[in-house]
Amino acid sequence: MSRLNGKLTLGFLLLGAVLSLAWAPPAAAASIPTMTRAEIIARAESALGTAYTWGGESWVPDTASGAGPDCSGLVLKCWEVPRQLLYQEEDGVNASITPRYTTGEFKYNSGPWYSLTSRSSLAAGDIMVKHQNGGGHVVLYAEGDAWGYPIVYEAPYTGATVRRASRYLSQEYQPRRRESLSSSGILLDNPTAKSTGGTAVGGNWTPSTSVAGYHGFDYQVHAASTTRAWARWTPRLPASGYYYVYLRWTAWPNRATNAKVTINTAWGQQVKYVNQRINGGSWYSLGRYYMKAGYATGAGSVAVHATGANGYVVADAALFVPAQ
Repeated sequence: MSRLNGKLTLGFLLLGAVLSLAWAPPAAAASIPTMTRAEIIARAESALGTAYTWGGESWVPDTASGAGPDCSGLVLKCWEVPRQLLYQEEDGVNASITPRYTTGEFKYNSGPWYSLTSRSSLAAGDIMVKHQNGGGHVVLYAEGDAWGYPIVYEAPYTGATVRRASRYLSQEYQPRRRESLSSSGILLDNPTAKSTGGTAVGGNWTPSTSVAGYHGFDYQVHAASTTRAWARWTPRLPASGYYYVYLRWTAWPNRATNAKVTINTAWGQQVKYVNQRINGGSWYSLGRYYMKAGYATGAGSVAVHATGANGYVVADAALFVPAQ
């Protein structure tokens, strides 16, 4: 459901006294979108349980089944690099892209990321990579002792599924950090939303930049529908408690005045209706709700619906702010 962009350079590897060209990543767009660490982790959570697929870079979010990514593909999708791709690709379009970034490029910084001086600097959403003799592995760091048994997200090997696990990583694993990270807290842009009632592949939730006021690179829009059509944001929340929930959209006269919004809380689902002809380009407060810690679509998420709307519905971004 997203567009993935990348700024590329050529990678060079110094082997002894011989300087040789090691990798030439594929051509891509000049920049990558700014992301929050919360977005990276939310994407990784949505892939859990999907099957390791060699060369795969996509999965249907929140299914815990079906084809998933390989180790590099998981990071590519969670980091939204290197090129424009869709986050959610039920139809398999663009599910395998070649050539693409692999562990070699991650290790030798042949893309929009850089080395950290020490594993001690790792934060959620960074990666650890090893590469030697033409092979390697990359994992997404979540939390814990980076020198011992950190908790990571990984697509481990053929026959396994994407997992969040504590595991030992040898000294061969080196830390890397994505460029263009934001410290905006628990903010999820439209590329990180799961949609139903069609995807960008099917042309129903359509990426657009035609109306100003959106967060990030673009927003997505859906015509009024009589069938199920929604976009849902699910963060991994650090603790159970109350959160203020906000949505963002672009306003225009053809927008719905009755767009349905559902907030899944620890105490059940709450329903609101918003007028998307007004309040565009700002964070609209939906209220304060008690939500569960962790990644829980049924107890800590928000969705906007095109079903039953009287105009176009916009899915731009969602924000979760812990109540003090």
